[in-house]
Amino acid sequence: MSMRHAWLIVCAMSFAVGIARAEDAPKAAASKVADNAEQALDRAGQIRRQSFKKSGEEKRKILEDAIAAYGAVGSQFAQDERACAEAAFRIGELQRSLGDTAAAAEAFERAVALGKAAPRFAARAQNELGHLLRRAGKPTEAIAAYRRVLDEYPHEETEGAKALTWIGRIQERSGDGAAARSTWMSLADKTPTQAVAAVRAADLAAMSLLKAGNKDEARKIIDSVRKRFADSPYWTADVEEALGRMRSARQLDGATGGTAESDDDES
Repeated sequence: MSMRHAWLIVCAMSFAVGIARAEDAPKAAASKVADNAEQALDRAGQIRRQSFKKSGEEKRKILEDAIAAYGAVGSQFAQDERACAEAAFRIGELQRSLGDTAAAAEAFERAVALGKAAPRFAARAQNELGHLLRRAGKPTEAIAAYRRVLDEYPHEETEGAKALTWIGRIQERSGDGAAARSTWMSLADKTPTQAVAAVRAADLAAMSLLKAGNKDEARKIIDSVRKRFADSPYWTADVEEALGRMRSARQLDGATGGTAESDDDES
C-alpha cells in the first residue's frame, strides 16, 4: 500500500470520527449526500458562516455542525484529495476556534499530508502548525514548522512571506535581533511577489534597529526598500500605501509611530 493511499484511508476514517464527535448536533445539511465534493464543501461553508456574529453555546453548536459537514466531505469523497485537504484544513480552523488545539493540530497535519493535491491549503496548514507551537511556548519547534512552508511549498509565496515574518518575530523575541533582521530582509528575495509583505518586514527590521538605538542603519533600510520597489514590477497602490505607513520612517521623521501590528495577526 502506498503512503498516499494510506493517508486517503486515514483521511476517510478521521473525518468519520469528526462526524461522530458532533453526532448530538442537528446536522441534516451535513449528512445529506452532495452531488460532488465542491457542493459538499460549499454546504459546509454555509453552515460555518452561520456562526458569524454568534456567541456562546449557540456559536459552539454551529461550529460543531460545520465540523460534521466538513467531515462528511472526507467520508463521501475520500478519493478527492484536494477536497479532503481543504476539508481537513477547515476542520482544523474550527477546532482551533473551539479551543481544541490537539484536534486542530491533527486536522492541520492531515491537510499537510495531502499537500501535493492542494499545496495552498497544505502551506496554510503548515503555518497554522507553526502558530500552535509558537503559542504553546515552543519557539524552536515553531521555527522549524515555519521553515517547512518555505522548503516544501516554495511557490506558495503568500504563506512563505507569513512564515518568514513569524520566524523573524520569534528570533527578535529570543534576543537575536541580527538574525531577525536578516530573516525579515530576506523576504523580498525569497517571496518576490509579496511586495507589501516585504515592505512590512523591512519596517520590522528598521524598527528593530531603532530600538537598538541605530538610527543610521534604520534609515539605510528605509531608503533601500523605497528604492527597491520604486522600479519593481510588483509596484501597486498597496505597496505605495505600505511604504507610506512604515512606522520606522514616521518615527525617524518625528511623527507618531502608530500602533504596532499585533503579534497574533495571522491574516
